Amino acid sequence: MNIASIIEFFESMIKSTSLTKNDAAYGAGMAGAPFDPAGFMKKPQVILRIINLLFSLIVFSSIATEASYKQGTCAMNNDGTACGYGILVGVIGFLSCIVFLILDARFENLSSIKIRKRVVVADMIFSFVWSVVWFLIFCYNANEWRKTSAELEAKSEAYLIRLSLAFTFFSIITWSMIGLLNFLRYRQGVSDIFDNGYEDPNQEQIPTEPYRQAPFNNNFNSEMGYQANY
Repeated sequence: MNIASIIEFFESMIKSTSLTKNDAAYGAGMAGAPFDPAGFMKKPQVILRIINLLFSLIVFSSIATEASYKQGTCAMNNDGTACGYGILVGVIGFLSCIVFLILDARFENLSSIKIRKRVVVADMIFSFVWSVVWFLIFCYNANEWRKTSAELEAKSEAYLIRLSLAFTFFSIITWSMIGLLNFLRYRQGVSDIFDNGYEDPNQEQIPTEPYRQAPFNNNFNSEMGYQANY
C-alpha cells in the first residue's frame, strides 16, 4: 500500500462519515444543526482522538506508577529526564486530546468558516508537531532503556517501562494519522467552499443604493445632441 492509496482511503472515510449533502465547510454542516452523538462518534478524527487520548494515558501513567520512579529514581538508566519528558509529553497529549474533542463537538456551532479553518489548521499543525515529539521521546527513552543495567532493570517493574515504550511508538503513528486526516479535511473544506458557493454568514454585507443621476444643468437639443452649459 503506497502513500497515494492511503490518502485515497482517508478521503473516502471523510466523505462517507463527515461530509454529507448538508455539510457546508470543513466536514461539518451549517451552524445551528442539532448535535448527533452517534454521528459524532463515527467521525474519523474523533475515533483517532480517543485512541490518542488512551495511548497518552497509558504512557504517562505507566512511567509515573512504576515502582522505582515512586522511590525517586528512573528505571531508564536512572535518567530522570527520560521519565520526566515521557510523563510531560503524555500529559500534554492527553489534555490536548480533551481540548480538541470539545472543539470537535462544538465544531458545527462555529458559523464562521474562517474560525473553522483556523481550528482545522491548528489541529493539523499540533498533530504533526506532536507526532515528531513522540518520535524524539521514543528514540531517547528506548536508548536509555537499552543502556539500563541488569541490576537496575531487575529492581524495576520492567513491564511498565516496555508498555510505555510500546505505546509511545504507537502514538507516533496515530498522531501522524490524525495530522494527515486534518490536512485532508482542510483540503476538502476549501474545495467544498468553492464548489458549493458557501458564504460565511458572518461576513459583513456592505449596503448599496441604487444609482442616481447627478442633477447636471444641461440642455438637450435634438439637432445638436447633448450640450452642457457652463
